[in-house]
Amino acid sequence: MPANKSAFHDALKKASNAAWDQRWDTAIKEYRRALTEFPDDSSAHSGLALALQESNKNEEALAEYKVLAKMQPDDPVPLARVAILLEKMNRKNDAFGAYLQLAEMYNAQKQMNKAVEAWRKASALDPERAEPHEKLAASFTEAGHNGPAAREYLALAKLAQKTGDQPRAQQCVERALILEPDNTQARFMLNELTGRGASLAAQAGASPVELARRSTLAKLAGSLLEEKTPWRRADTGGIHAGADADSLLARAIDAQQKGQTREAIELYEQILRLGASATRPEVQFNLAILYQNSLQHDKAIALLNETAKQPQLAVASHFALGQSYRAQNKVDNALDHYIQAMKIVDLASVSRSQADQVIRLYQSLSESYQIKGDDESANRYSETLLNFLTSKGWQDKVREVRDHISAEALGGTPLSMQEVFETPETQRVIELLRVSDDLMREAKLYSAGDLAYQAIELAPNYLPAHVQLAEIAVAAGRITEALEKYDALAETAEVRRDLPKAISFYRHALKLGPDDVTRRSKLISVLVQAGQLPQALEEFESVGQGLEANGQLRQAADRYAEGLAIAGRAGVVGETADKLRHHLAVANLKLREYDKALSAFQEILRANPNDENARYYLVELYLRKGFVEKAETELDALLKRYEFAPREARNVLASLAQDFPEHIFLARKLAANMVALGEQAQAVQLLDELGERLLTENRHADAIQVVQDIVALNPPQVNEYRKLLLELREPQTDHEQT
Repeated sequence: MPANKSAFHDALKKASNAAWDQRWDTAIKEYRRALTEFPDDSSAHSGLALALQESNKNEEALAEYKVLAKMQPDDPVPLARVAILLEKMNRKNDAFGAYLQLAEMYNAQKQMNKAVEAWRKASALDPERAEPHEKLAASFTEAGHNGPAAREYLALAKLAQKTGDQPRAQQCVERALILEPDNTQARFMLNELTGRGASLAAQAGASPVELARRSTLAKLAGSLLEEKTPWRRADTGGIHAGADADSLLARAIDAQQKGQTREAIELYEQILRLGASATRPEVQFNLAILYQNSLQHDKAIALLNETAKQPQLAVASHFALGQSYRAQNKVDNALDHYIQAMKIVDLASVSRSQADQVIRLYQSLSESYQIKGDDESANRYSETLLNFLTSKGWQDKVREVRDHISAEALGGTPLSMQEVFETPETQRVIELLRVSDDLMREAKLYSAGDLAYQAIELAPNYLPAHVQLAEIAVAAGRITEALEKYDALAETAEVRRDLPKAISFYRHALKLGPDDVTRRSKLISVLVQAGQLPQALEEFESVGQGLEANGQLRQAADRYAEGLAIAGRAGVVGETADKLRHHLAVANLKLREYDKALSAFQEILRANPNDENARYYLVELYLRKGFVEKAETELDALLKRYEFAPREARNVLASLAQDFPEHIFLARKLAANMVALGEQAQAVQLLDELGERLLTENRHADAIQVVQDIVALNPPQVNEYRKLLLELREPQTDHEQT
């Protein structure tokens, strides 16, 4: 029977609507009905595959994607779905092959970013296979990405070493060092392979403390060969004292290297007793570590607090302090120093512009643990940091994680290195979110969401995964859902005392709903807690303006006043505080609280005599209060500022004359301004209309002044105005005669 196009399109439409509403059973039914009419329609197969996948019918979804891959051999998307499903179903070998095939397809299409991602997936599934690393190394080298290329060659070297292929391993390590000469792991692996400095092979996994211990020992040993050492100077007692110091140091180093801890401690202590010149950070650090190893933690802590002030020993000293405090079961102290160590490592990998943000993140992290008083979480974090800083090649991992953090920061999510390392299955979570982001950019929102949920399953507390879901909701047009997600994220971060993130999430939400005064008030609260007062004052201004726009003048004035009170207590001055003061004064004026407004504008003008707006409002307020002379004085001062801007002066005078028609001096000044601008006819007309109004109001004395102004302008009809002037004066003459 011929296919029924009408039935096909009806089924496809119903299937699409059901999929959008996530009614997957209905979608499956309708897609299958569509395929009974047109079995080779790729859109129906694609929709059915997705609906089956979303329903967790993975075997059936896999079959559909395989059909689609055969129908569209040049389209990598179906093959990508095949690979993802195979991985999800734990069919690692099949998934490995699918990802390799997918990578080759992307490579042929010159989509190198996606090809790299597929090779990385394959490598993660089977780390012992060399092919993905070879492809990645070649691709990175061709693209000029030396660091990643070096790491891939290093991975190949390790694989070759495992199989006993030493020449191949050495060749790969040497390639890595050509690309990245300062790669720590590569240097030590080459030492190990070539037999040079084999004892140093373990150093790639050495902690900062061990690295610093070796470095300071080498420096101390080298100083014995130099002619000018600190303890050879006269202030330590002359030549004999210097010789004694040399001898003590040589014996101390020898004892330390031989593991003779007690003797080494005694010798270093004697060196320190020689005086300030002999108190070198290297001596203090080595003695501190010896104290620590012999469980004399209080003595170790005292010295380490000194060496922590030395930039080259700061990370190692804080790390060692954490170890000593932890040994004493002083969890809070230990955690504080571990966080300090991680902060220094993190700051070393960021640009100067990012440093303030990183510092705030670690401050919030420290506060969050202190407030929670959660020893279990603190101990868990301490263990995480300990594992990281003693893992092999931790310096290289810092660079990899920083790349991920930088990508998240572009989206507005501040991250610290600690958070990433603390995440379970870090590398897998990062990869899931990276692919999810790619899919979202391709408008493949269901699949992007699925990967984000997978990341959350692995790391439920990793906030970037939740942010990804919010961004997917925005991309799908589900703004309410996104707002709820950002609010929940902000509240969670605030509870954790992770204030930089709370600020970030509230700002995300306010981009979607900028008129929400309640949410902006919450942001203000967090900014104040975080000590970001200038930013908080800006938000007070936004809230106040939003309330004013809704006609809530009293509430607006209260928020402006609250912001100014905070600024006053904190001593915050500057443009933002000045704006708040202006807004409050204007709000009081609109509320007819003239005394408050007058006092505020007087204060503003005292602080800044050049503030033209404040002077204008003072003129208005003096007129409203009946202080006409003061109003004229302020107006003259304002007009003087507009001496070379007559148009600005005209606007000011026109506005005031319209608002206060009973004060004729305003209209007369406006007329004079018009004359100065060459608009004499308009000036005469203005004065003429003013004169008529004054006569109607029986204000003859004022009318005479106005007519005199007109006569002085000598208009074409000047004689008529002179006649009018005589008529206006006659009653006064008669009155004088009587």
